[in-house]
Amino acid sequence: MRRHFIFLALVLTACLIAPTTQAMDAAAEEDEGSFNLIIYFFLGIALVGWTFFLGLVGGAILHIVKRSRKPYTPKHPVKCK
Repeated sequence: MRRHFIFLALVLTACLIAPTTQAMDAAAEEDEGSFNLIIYFFLGIALVGWTFFLGLVGGAILHIVKRSRKPYTPKHPVKCK
């Protein structure tokens, strides 16, 4: 009895999903030739943003490396009396 119920549920699910997948395939075939410029626009903005961010991180790392080579010595150190 349980096997029949599972088989019936699988067949019913397949029948309900089949028209949806056929409609998606038909829509995909129609949209294949279109050129979506807005995607490339957003990718360009993201590329500029990531380049700026990674440039700041790289600059900070270089600044830390340069300062660590020469220890900082103040010109007029504070003396305790």
